[in-house]
Amino acid sequence: MFSLFKSKSHKKHCEQILRSLEAPLKECSAASVLDTERLLDAYKVALKGLDKDFDTFSANEVMRSGNDEEPGNTSDIITVFRRWQRTGSAPSLMAMAVVMIDEFDIQDADNRHLVLMAATLGCLDLDLPYHNNLHFRKVLLQLMRLIQVHNKIYGQTTKSLDEDEISVMLAAACIHDLEHDGKGNTIKGVHETYRLEIQSYVIAEPFLKAAGASEEALEMIKLLLLCTDVSPLGEQTNPMNQMKAAYRYHFMGENSKIASLNLSEDIKALETDHKAALMACMLQESDIATSGGLSYEVTQYETTLYRMEIGFKDARPQHIVEFLKDVCQRRFLTDAGQKLFAANMARIYALAEKGVAEGNEEFPKPEHTDFILGKSVAHNTSKTLN
Repeated sequence: MFSLFKSKSHKKHCEQILRSLEAPLKECSAASVLDTERLLDAYKVALKGLDKDFDTFSANEVMRSGNDEEPGNTSDIITVFRRWQRTGSAPSLMAMAVVMIDEFDIQDADNRHLVLMAATLGCLDLDLPYHNNLHFRKVLLQLMRLIQVHNKIYGQTTKSLDEDEISVMLAAACIHDLEHDGKGNTIKGVHETYRLEIQSYVIAEPFLKAAGASEEALEMIKLLLLCTDVSPLGEQTNPMNQMKAAYRYHFMGENSKIASLNLSEDIKALETDHKAALMACMLQESDIATSGGLSYEVTQYETTLYRMEIGFKDARPQHIVEFLKDVCQRRFLTDAGQKLFAANMARIYALAEKGVAEGNEEFPKPEHTDFILGKSVAHNTSKTLN
């Protein structure tokens, strides 16, 4: 599924770009809500560990695997994520971005600046149970997988993703939850569409501009971020569901059923831009892939973290069923998402339904979940630790 790591031909230039970012980081943070010292500390730590992290990530199971017969390399991904969670250590987002610049052979200097600045911002410490720095890394890795598979399917066609599009998607993944506050878009009973998504974009925009991002790239990043808003849950008019309607319209034949989409003004570009709909759908699928597209053990773990973050002490099979229905709509739409995650999600949903039928018992604390302990729920789907 994944090519052998190609070379380190771009690494030196990426390092030069990264070292040049210190001045714009200082300048932009002075007028930002971000604390300059906190930002520079995160930047310097990531830069100091770049060589080691680059070698670690480029040599891990995901990048080394080249077996086309293994569907999605799910077991390799789970092994990597388990190691990251157990050790509390993972390659920095900065190092992952450098590897991906090489993997996708991103040649344009402006594109490299864009991706590396976004990755640097994504290195900011974020100490939340779910929306933390590891979440950024998981999303970026899942997006890499989706892009690889998509371009393998559609290489040499107009549906393939080019360097500019890949760069924008990688940058969006790096900042998609920038400075997340652990709350949703409904505060004290009042819903504010795009609250967190706009917050992330507004914080990142001056830094990305300083790195040379074009207005076109910035507009696309903003659009992609807006489409990750899944609130209010279950409502067909939420931004994510409107985005998915646009994807189905452009790629799944629903343009023959309706004359127009009538999307909200902020995401109206999706009505005519089929590539934007594809890119937005892939980013959103990378955001949910770890929680809903690997294994029941991983989904249990991610669910317990998310429930902790929003203030609940319990996580149960019913919460997984609700997540897969309301957020995931029980399917991945893109062809790459189908190939990588569809069978996994079907199994996760079936096991969650079984768990509900068997009493909807509370899952163990995150550190005691089967994912962290390396156990398989295939042996006992209802087992909990109390």
